[in-house]
Amino acid sequence: MSQNTNTRVPFNEIEGIASTNVPAYSNEKSHSFRSGRHYIYGIFTGYQWQCVEFARRWLLIRKSCTFKDIPCAANIWTDVSYIERVIDGKHFQLRLIPNSSPQPPKKDSLLIYRRSNKMPYGHVAIITDVTSDYVYIAEQNNLYHYWPGDYARQERLKFHDGNYYIDDEDPIYGWIEIENNDELQPFDELNIANILQQYLGA
Repeated sequence: MSQNTNTRVPFNEIEGIASTNVPAYSNEKSHSFRSGRHYIYGIFTGYQWQCVEFARRWLLIRKSCTFKDIPCAANIWTDVSYIERVIDGKHFQLRLIPNSSPQPPKKDSLLIYRRSNKMPYGHVAIITDVTSDYVYIAEQNNLYHYWPGDYARQERLKFHDGNYYIDDEDPIYGWIEIENNDELQPFDELNIANILQQYLGA
């Protein structure tokens, strides 16, 4: 991945803030696995401060949704077909768009990386914006630097032979769009009491 830096953010400090109100915390080193479970509004989001934890927390804060437990980030591509709204349990289907596709990536999609020697568990990030030339990405547990803006890094978006692809040095499965995304709203803390019991204390 591009835009590396020698400056590391200490563990547990904020690297940056995505989508106005979703902080990303430093895990400091990719091989450091912290056993602490993280919760927000009583809902388990993942382990500090893994990439999956950030993706779940972003979905909860920005879309009022979560997804089921998975072995690791790469499994989102194969094992997660929908997200669930925590106040009513409604399912929102996910659409898998392979890297190098006639359909360009969209804002608010999940970006899923394959397993590799560098990323043995794969990786998940959030696409926070898309222009004609770049995809802007928010994430945890990758570069550990202070963000340049409301995103961790940008990667080239290229168009070749009728297909769009994100030109990243690490292998990408593709991006995942939320169907009926326009129905989803940021979580309103007035709804804390309405969170279904099935999502609490997992």
